[in-house]
Amino acid sequence: MIENKFTSFFLNKKKTNFFIYGFGQVFNLISPLLVVPKIVFVCGVSAFGKVSLSFSLCLFLILIVDYAFDIKGTKEVSENRYNAHKLQEILNTTIFTKIVLFILAFILAILVIFFFKLFYQEKNLFLMSLVIVFAQVFNPVWFLQGVENFKLITILNIGSKLLYVLLVYLLINTKDDYLFINLFLGLSSLFFNAIGLLIIKKKYVFKIVFPKYNVVKNIIKKDFSFCISQLSLSIRQLSPLVLTSYFLGFSLAGQYKVLEQVISLCRTFIQVFLKFFYPSVCLKYKNNKKEGIHYWKKYTIFIVFIIFSIISTIYCFSNATLQFFHLTSQDINSISSLFKVSLIVSLLMSISLPLEQLMFVQEKHIKYVRTTILITLTNLIIILLFIHSFQLKAIIFSLIFAELLFIFFYYIFTKKGAINNIKK
Repeated sequence: MIENKFTSFFLNKKKTNFFIYGFGQVFNLISPLLVVPKIVFVCGVSAFGKVSLSFSLCLFLILIVDYAFDIKGTKEVSENRYNAHKLQEILNTTIFTKIVLFILAFILAILVIFFFKLFYQEKNLFLMSLVIVFAQVFNPVWFLQGVENFKLITILNIGSKLLYVLLVYLLINTKDDYLFINLFLGLSSLFFNAIGLLIIKKKYVFKIVFPKYNVVKNIIKKDFSFCISQLSLSIRQLSPLVLTSYFLGFSLAGQYKVLEQVISLCRTFIQVFLKFFYPSVCLKYKNNKKEGIHYWKKYTIFIVFIIFSIISTIYCFSNATLQFFHLTSQDINSISSLFKVSLIVSLLMSISLPLEQLMFVQEKHIKYVRTTILITLTNLIIILLFIHSFQLKAIIFSLIFAELLFIFFYYIFTKKGAINNIKK
């Protein structure tokens, strides 16, 4: 009787947390849909391509700053959630490690901006965009996910996105204002990230303690190969936009970014969904591997169903979707068919990303690193070989092929791991 009440309470709490977390993450999905039409309408599709390229560079640098803390850090916090001293140690060490990594990322960014013509011609845009990377140093979401404080995550996320959208709509009024779009995003994130850390500090009565140099050094050294794999994955996701900008110009880069906007929307939705369940599946898998796999399968099936429903709807209203982004009739006619084909990427991601998560749960980090690097190189080679002849078609079909490869390799590795664990 008591056990049934406890189970019922746990399930109700889980549903409540999911609703709260999902409500907040909706703003991650909606905010691009609100600002992109405004940017394209006021600044033009070419300016949108420039903004997207600078944001892509920031995403790459963020992976250096994050250093996989959003995966491994969340897991560590989840497993030590009742040990206040350990949580303080994890938070302090992580933030100071991130500061060191930001300095390295900043130096790399300066070298890229001032030594590559593609970036130097828009150096003011790229330099102001680096505020996004700095804000990530103080992002507390990974910690809050570990302790499953989804209410605070939601409040911070909604506040940040509302402020960003408000700044864009109030202050982006001329073609040259595109320079400030990423700056607004960075400042909004930094403000609410700082608030989040202050709340955590007060709630857990944490003290700011400088970690020893050797501790930070060992973390960077230990997780270096894992970070490289994440950077490889980022290169695969971001290189199409960089290569399109370089070989085909900012106008076609803007068109590609519109195509990629739906892919990014679905990717964000899937990743948000997976992050919610990640602490729980890690704990379940640690206690009972068979139960953990069963739990993972249930929410993965749900993800596939949701994504299929979304892309089916978008497919039926594809032209209306493209018109929503304020593209010209000429632009819509040139990418309409390719836009429909690009929806396949989103469907494949609903399978590959959960399998990727299962790789982390089973701690198959070495195989994950090798797989991401191999597929990234394959993807880049395909794009470079065919971008001149097939332009945006080469990009989209290379993405489809890459997702199929990820599904194939991840399935083999995770299936083998699951069988071995159940036998044990």
